[in-house]
Amino acid sequence: MTKHYFVVVWLVLSNATASAGGGALTGGSTEMTQILNNVQLAEQYSQQVLAYQTQLMQYAAKLKDLMAHPLGMLSPELAQLASNAAKIMQMGTDISSSMARVNANFAAVFKNPTAASFASKFNLWTNTSHDALRSAMLNAGLQREQFANDVAAVKALTAKVASSQGNLAALHSLGDLNATQLQESMKLRDLISQQQIAQNTYLAAQTAKDQARQTIADTLTKPYTEEIPQLGGDKMKIIKWSK
Repeated sequence: MTKHYFVVVWLVLSNATASAGGGALTGGSTEMTQILNNVQLAEQYSQQVLAYQTQLMQYAAKLKDLMAHPLGMLSPELAQLASNAAKIMQMGTDISSSMARVNANFAAVFKNPTAASFASKFNLWTNTSHDALRSAMLNAGLQREQFANDVAAVKALTAKVASSQGNLAALHSLGDLNATQLQESMKLRDLISQQQIAQNTYLAAQTAKDQARQTIADTLTKPYTEEIPQLGGDKMKIIKWSK
């Protein structure tokens, strides 16, 4: 997964929003198209979360092996481990932030409260995920706001712990962060699953409405062919109404 993918997705959705502002995205058919696009995006992100979890588990196994022999580890090696850990963490926040933007876009265009609710939930997940790093840094006497990004922050945290408590403690610190992210990744999967269920329910409801509208339209436009009684003179005449 790369950030380029998220940028492409967001550009597509941003263009959709711009079109909506110009009056192009109106009507049920366009809404259905957008929700179908969102269904596909949710499925793609669901697969990416699985890849994210796999990397977290692989990294946890690597850290566990290193904890058994931490004495020979050098500072550059610790820094690289910290950098990799931060990049894996960033994958989760990229997914969550992108899902929040997708839902916020749909909510703004179509005034959909369910999408707005999911946007808030994904933003909350992102904040919770970041809180684990902030807490670990505070315990080490550091503040997340001092650093430009998560990579720099985790490197600083690892270096601070290693200098005061040793490499083993630094590895444990990285392991704890990774374990927290693994737990959060499960919550992220559940959240995406909830969104998929909500989207499928919405699609089914919209499809039923469209079918009902079509049935009414077909009935109203169908030629009337029944015999209609008509008064004429002393007798009632029967005429047949046709096209």
